[in-house]
Amino acid sequence: MDKALPVTQRRGESRATVSIPAAVFAEGFHQPVELECTNLSSSGMYLAGNPSLVVDERVLLSFVPPGTPHQIFIDAVVVRTLVGGRRGVGLRFDRMPRNDSDVLRSSLERRAQVARAWDALVGDLEFDPEQN
Repeated sequence: MDKALPVTQRRGESRATVSIPAAVFAEGFHQPVELECTNLSSSGMYLAGNPSLVVDERVLLSFVPPGTPHQIFIDAVVVRTLVGGRRGVGLRFDRMPRNDSDVLRSSLERRAQVARAWDALVGDLEFDPEQN
């Protein structure tokens, strides 16, 4: 895999910008830590915040894919951490059960369809800033 490519081109899975809670269970945590998932794919997620996790650390996640009532519990591995103004962690899912995978992929596809429809609708609109 070419590390020089932009992040969006390095991933094989389509991603969705989301804002959903995710509970992180990790060794050393006395209780699960809830963080905001801001980016979701069928192979992983990005969590905003600073949960004190390190690369290669294994965690258990719990989240509900957008537009579904289905709660997913999945093992994941920390693949990147960001510090500074955009603190957060990138996680890769491990061995997702088929039913969970199907629900997540369906949720992401529905979001993509809505986004495409919205883009088509907005693309047809003409905006004249002088009239508004």
